[in-house]
Amino acid sequence: DVLLNKCGFDVEENRFLIVGCQNVPGFDAVAKGEAVDHAYVQPGIVKLTKEVLQRNPRINAILLECTELPPYADALRAS
Repeated sequence: DVLLNKCGFDVEENRFLIVGCQNVPGFDAVAKGEAVDHAYVQPGIVKLTKEVLQRNPRINAILLECTELPPYADALRAS
């Protein structure tokens, strides 16, 4: 509701696919408020993204919404 009211779009629309990283090994550090080991987490982020793109080939853009995700942008582009 917050995104709809504040940003003007509904994340329940089928044109949006929201994927969490909570099951990526090492990414739980974010929820714990701990430092993220980027070298350890990066392969899991890349693997998750490739799996999502394989299942959803019509995806045209990826938004790295979490402030912890931009460090993986180059690895995602390269993969």
